[in-house]
Amino acid sequence: MAEPLHIASFNAENFSLLIDEAFWDSVDEGSWEDARDALEALGDAEYRAMNTSIFNPNKDRDKIEAIANIILDNDFDLVCLCEVGGMETLANFNRLYLGDRYDCHLHEENSRRGIFVGALARRGRFPGLRARSMPGAFSRNLLRLDLGSGGGDLEVFSVHLKSQHGDDRGLSRRIEEVGILSSLVRSENCVVLGDFNGILIRGEAQFEYEAFLALPFTDVLETIGIPPEARRTHYHFGPRANFAQLDYIFCSADIEVLEAGVIEGEIPINREQRNRLPSDHLFITATIVPASPTSS
Repeated sequence: MAEPLHIASFNAENFSLLIDEAFWDSVDEGSWEDARDALEALGDAEYRAMNTSIFNPNKDRDKIEAIANIILDNDFDLVCLCEVGGMETLANFNRLYLGDRYDCHLHEENSRRGIFVGALARRGRFPGLRARSMPGAFSRNLLRLDLGSGGGDLEVFSVHLKSQHGDDRGLSRRIEEVGILSSLVRSENCVVLGDFNGILIRGEAQFEYEAFLALPFTDVLETIGIPPEARRTHYHFGPRANFAQLDYIFCSADIEVLEAGVIEGEIPINREQRNRLPSDHLFITATIVPASPTSS
């Protein structure tokens, strides 16, 4: 039997962390904890000045630390992240907040907003891992991970599909992306996870996801029996509060799901409380056992 994998998906909401070269020169001889402490000691203006973008400024450090603490406390083997501001951000996050425990994978393609899909794979856990950016007219890069040694023959696709914004609420683009995604994934020993920007709960699903839901995949929250009304991964406060499941971990039928859930702290009751959280999304997690290579 393959060794269980502890995996997670999280939309980190406009996560940029750009650092001046001069800062690295000043901390190069120290530990990662020393470097993080030096970053935390900077004034807000000095920290934000390291990233001159008016569209994707550096994320608040307390929110970055909160994200890191969840990853470290849960000791994930693989974390897929949405809305990451490039490989430099992912590498800085890994070095400063995770102690270089992970290998970083991200391809800066497709996104006009400068936010991408990336992955953190535990260093040494998957010595045969390959990361590829898959082709197609996606709003953000579609990341495929072939875990190889240490992960069996498992394929993981990390997605961030078109949002419900635009002239037609992104519908035509999202239908196209779902169709391409459905043609690329295989039906055995495969995980598809990320922010789907819609409802894929069976019996309640939006019609644009029909092509994907026709495939032999099941959401891990459904697998372990969490009722639909209790599944939420996203907080939105518009004219009224809307809490929904937009993030999913789908597994092919030959993968055993041992545990699954959503990491949720205090539930916000208004937009101000929501804005204090690390993101408008929540971590969705699962412990899975990939199918044996001989059975696929």
